[in-house]
Amino acid sequence: MKEKQNTLTIISWILIGIDLLIVSFPLYWLFITAFKTMEEVVHRPPYFWPPSFIIDNFKSTTYGAIGAPAAILAIKDSLIVALSNSILSLFVGILAAYSIIRFRTGGDNLSFWILSNRFLPPIVFIIPLFVIFRTLHLFDTYLGLILAYCIFNIPFAVWLLMGFIQEAPKDLEEAAMIDGASRRAALFRVTVPIIAPGIAVTFLFCFLSAWNEYIMALLLTGTKINTLPVIIPKYTTAHDVLYGQMAAAAIFGIIPAFILSFILQKYLVRGLTVGAIK
Repeated sequence: MKEKQNTLTIISWILIGIDLLIVSFPLYWLFITAFKTMEEVVHRPPYFWPPSFIIDNFKSTTYGAIGAPAAILAIKDSLIVALSNSILSLFVGILAAYSIIRFRTGGDNLSFWILSNRFLPPIVFIIPLFVIFRTLHLFDTYLGLILAYCIFNIPFAVWLLMGFIQEAPKDLEEAAMIDGASRRAALFRVTVPIIAPGIAVTFLFCFLSAWNEYIMALLLTGTKINTLPVIIPKYTTAHDVLYGQMAAAAIFGIIPAFILSFILQKYLVRGLTVGAIK
């Protein structure tokens, strides 16, 4: 029996290793492509380990050589939009979720209506948003893109935070208010620290949603605002595809999301397992 269990354990670890290899291979290929020359990228059979590592792709990507847009400037635009959108979505989401859970605002229908805003893909709303933004002079502005992302991230934040607030003990808020705290103070000084893991998870998901979004960033911006998902396809020229620079730009795009996930990792496991909607 023990030998059978050991065999199953070995097989399980082998399958996990194979799965990990399959999942991580695209990331590995992206990384080595950023350090290859064009000749090495298109070489057949492909080089699974480049003969020589070069950093020219990162220099060209950073400084915008060969007419290509600089990824660093695109990362700046992406960070401004994604961080601002995440903070705004989180703030509105906390207030709305707290109102729905504690005061039953909107009855049983408001929460479902909020969730229904995510039923349709963003492309459905592009034409009315484009017309509205051009009329209000929000086209190709940070504020316009931030508000456009809020339309879809706020419902997600509200729905996710409702579960966490529902799990937070109401008695602690009442005790704080008996001691003289206002309802707002009880929310931000008692409930918000309790649901910190849920806030971290919600912030991360909103950030990644805005960071990776392509369609709205492409159609609601022009020349002033260029986020990274819009910039990366522009490394395709009329005569060639700059694979090395494209891979380097993609690596630049992975780094901020990786750093944020690393900072918030201690909250993620608890945040993803606590606060599920009953």
